[in-house]
Amino acid sequence: MKLLIVCVNYNSYGELCNYLQSVDKSASNVEGDLQLDVIIADNSSSKEVVDCGAYKAIQVKQVELQNLGYLGGAQAIINNLEDVSQYDYIIISNVDLQFEDETIKQLKNFKAGDDVAWVAPSIYSEKFKRNLNPSIINRYKRWKLTLLKLTYNSLFYSIYTKYYYANKGKNVVYPMMDIYAGHGSIIILTTNFFRIYPKIDYPIFLYGEEIYLAELIRRKRMRVVYAPSVEIKTTGGVSTSKMPSDSYFKFNKAAINFILKTFY
Repeated sequence: MKLLIVCVNYNSYGELCNYLQSVDKSASNVEGDLQLDVIIADNSSSKEVVDCGAYKAIQVKQVELQNLGYLGGAQAIINNLEDVSQYDYIIISNVDLQFEDETIKQLKNFKAGDDVAWVAPSIYSEKFKRNLNPSIINRYKRWKLTLLKLTYNSLFYSIYTKYYYANKGKNVVYPMMDIYAGHGSIIILTTNFFRIYPKIDYPIFLYGEEIYLAELIRRKRMRVVYAPSVEIKTTGGVSTSKMPSDSYFKFNKAAINFILKTFY
């Protein structure tokens, strides 16, 4: 298996080292053929040279960027690869995650069909004490996206987060299934996706990435599959938690407006 991880870092070097060490440990547990390249898309405002010690099973490269946002940073790396389809999977992720010891082995053992473009893993959130996937099972109706946009103010968002999002699917165990979109903290795209879309062109700074990718996949009648056998852990929100609420609401509204205009 040939695997590329593009992890997007913003002023979170401590979390980044923990992340890389967990990836290296997980890769070390894989028997047989594995090439795992990691490219750090470093959006940080104050750059540091990443030195997390020696790695046993991964190759790591750091690319310094202006702050291009989450998918913006990842696509700046991906769009400059000579042959993106050489990889069986390209993983885009935050750095506030931990790979389990068996994560990469689980991914290697997962059999994605030729029509699968995105494998959404189990993501256990230590903050919410629940699995963040499957994130969006069915495509949003236009009215629901419009309503969601209205929640991005201090009062409604605190209610939404406390009473809905924190408890969403908390006591439900989902089997492997087709879904609309996975959670954006880690996005595992297959080579099938990149054969059709060798470049990603999302123009929004932050948020809405999951819906954007889901819509690209939907256009080509390909599949997003929730794969609970592939397991990740997250602390969540290390970078975005530092953002002022006004900016958070502004970026989310801009993302929804773009999605509505482009796909609805």
